[in-house]
Amino acid sequence: MVNFRGRILNSFIIFTSGIFLLLSFAIANLSIGAMEREQFESYVTQLELVSRAVDPETEQLQSALTWYKEYIDGEISYITKEGEVSATTFEKPPFTNQDLFSPSDHVERVERDDRVDFVLTLSPGQPSSDYLVISTEKRKLTNEVRRYWIPILLTILVSYALLIAVTFRLTGKLAKPVDDAMRVAKELARGNFKARTHEYQLKETGELNHSLNILARNLEQITELRESEQERMSTVIENMDSGLLLIDSKGYINLMNRAYKTIFGIDSKAWNDKLYHEIIPNKDVIGLVDEAFLTESTVRKQVTLSIGIDRKHFHITCVPILGHKDKIKGIVLVFHDITELKNLEQMRKDFVANVSHELRTPVTSLKGFTETLLDGAMESKELRKKFLTIIWKESDRLQNLIQDLLEFTKMEQSNFQLNWQSINLETIVNDTVTLLEPSAEEKQIKVFVELEGDLRIEGDSARLKQILINLLNNAFSYTPNGGTVWITGKDDHEKVYLEVKDTGIGINEDEIPRVFERFYRVDKARSRNSGGTGLGLAIVKHLVEAHKGQVKVTSKKDVGTTFTLAFFKMRQD
Repeated sequence: MVNFRGRILNSFIIFTSGIFLLLSFAIANLSIGAMEREQFESYVTQLELVSRAVDPETEQLQSALTWYKEYIDGEISYITKEGEVSATTFEKPPFTNQDLFSPSDHVERVERDDRVDFVLTLSPGQPSSDYLVISTEKRKLTNEVRRYWIPILLTILVSYALLIAVTFRLTGKLAKPVDDAMRVAKELARGNFKARTHEYQLKETGELNHSLNILARNLEQITELRESEQERMSTVIENMDSGLLLIDSKGYINLMNRAYKTIFGIDSKAWNDKLYHEIIPNKDVIGLVDEAFLTESTVRKQVTLSIGIDRKHFHITCVPILGHKDKIKGIVLVFHDITELKNLEQMRKDFVANVSHELRTPVTSLKGFTETLLDGAMESKELRKKFLTIIWKESDRLQNLIQDLLEFTKMEQSNFQLNWQSINLETIVNDTVTLLEPSAEEKQIKVFVELEGDLRIEGDSARLKQILINLLNNAFSYTPNGGTVWITGKDDHEKVYLEVKDTGIGINEDEIPRVFERFYRVDKARSRNSGGTGLGLAIVKHLVEAHKGQVKVTSKKDVGTTFTLAFFKMRQD
């Protein structure tokens, strides 16, 4: 693209070239005409001088013409009215007859093939006359004109060259600042606010470039300030613990922070060009957004959501964004996770009730049977043995409950650590199955073990064994006599998967998210009669997460339950 200077220069050169061309033609015509007139007048003067000085009646005519030839430009001839050449300086006169000339009141110019004749009628006004003729070569006249025309042409060319040089210099001084200003303006339009232009000394263009530099500096400062504020705002939004959604006035999601994606497991690009009711997983939350759009006022509510196997509690705030004339422009939706607060609050409420309830049954049994023995039942050998057996079982159950409580409390402490080592899950599975084989045989439960691939991982062997014992005890407790339990393991590149599947009573779909809560029982009577403490699955979940693994449960009522464990082969920091 031609710059501003180039456009001015091209236009000026075209314009001046046209003007110079026209002037050249005009000067050429004028100068050539003037020089021809000057030549003609010179020959007229010469003819008149010679005509006055020569006398055709004398014998010295030839010598007179020969003498005058030295002072005039050309050959001189004297022709009589009969057409005869009386005298001439030609060696061979070119004239043939008198009809070539005719009487005239003024000098005539007659052009021939290679020469020009200037003819003076000596007896003007008469039917016939003698003639005095000066002849010269046409080439000589042309050379003479050219000799005068070349300096004129050179002058024109030099003047044109000087004008072009001055034009280059002036357009450089005038147009270069404009070109620089245009370049900087384009850079500013592209977003490069660091672009600057040279400030020239010429007043008008200097002020333009100075003002443009001030504009660029101001834009750079404003942009840096805006980017800094945007970066700080983005950092705050992305690193806040609460999930945040920004919904525009049409219901499309414009912003989703990292916390929300992490909480609900949303892919980083899955929310693009999606409406809020396509992304938000809960109808209650969608209802809050709808209410905020309708009322254009802030709406707050506490909601419990099921996310995977977890149930989480959120304090949700919907704040409308109001623009000009209070017209709604969107909704800011904040999900504040209060699960820990709720859990702590619920734990404070449930701990005493659960523990006292769990402790009350064995303590009541111990107290009741002890009183019965003291009241005289120990005199009967049969009753004494029966009651002491019951006391022993209740004491064992009480000991297991206290042990699980202590174990769980220990795992929740900040200094809890695993004893990391390289282990083979196949060995852990086989040892655990052998250890619990009597419990399976007591209920005639068949245990099948299917292990494939390399099951070596880094972990705590004692804790992994504890996980498997709790899962198998849970399966044996909720599987009827004659049922079946499968233990399967497989290698999947970076992870190892273990499954414990039974044909037990199963779990209702609405109870699945709660099976890992402390003291929660699917079948309270069966669990209590089997000696369960209600803490086994909570311990399993805590230990699996300590290994950076995952535990999932799928179940169908009266069909069976499957617990799936996933462990990384290498230790995850």
